[in-house]
Amino acid sequence: MGEHRGNGDRLSGLDSGRQPGEVGPRRPAIGLSQLPNSKDFELVHPRCVLQRRGDYEEGMELWKAGDPEGAIEALRFALEGCGDNLWIHVALGKIALEESQDYNLARGHFGYAFELVERALPKSVAVRLPRTLPGNKPFFEAAEGLATCYERMNRRDEASRVRRQAERLGGPER
Repeated sequence: MGEHRGNGDRLSGLDSGRQPGEVGPRRPAIGLSQLPNSKDFELVHPRCVLQRRGDYEEGMELWKAGDPEGAIEALRFALEGCGDNLWIHVALGKIALEESQDYNLARGHFGYAFELVERALPKSVAVRLPRTLPGNKPFFEAAEGLATCYERMNRRDEASRVRRQAERLGGPER
């Protein structure tokens, strides 16, 4: 999983999950960090991503060992403590897509991760998220998974829209 570099301006497109004046715990949010001397950005993930890393890794090891049910259980447990974890949503989407061909469930996980990033992007500023930066990788995996789900559901226009958005945000590769 990527880690925040701590070297740029942080922008957050998600609200805290609270109404004005409401008191309570702050909702984890995806943010953006501009790379120094660049127009490029890297996604900044909630602190809970690192806190749940062990659970995520356990789930991935279980899946790799041929236990998709155990992997799902471990990943869902990790998700309970960090609902905005892109890596976990991508992993659950891949398991649903590859193990059971459950396109609706896979689309839900990939789509949620994709939407979290879209909501974090400022409307007034063109943002480039290089695919090679660790924090940006799960977004592009989610976009590809979502597009694949749409294709398998014969929703080609939606698949094309998702791929165009990812291509626009990824910009030209260097």
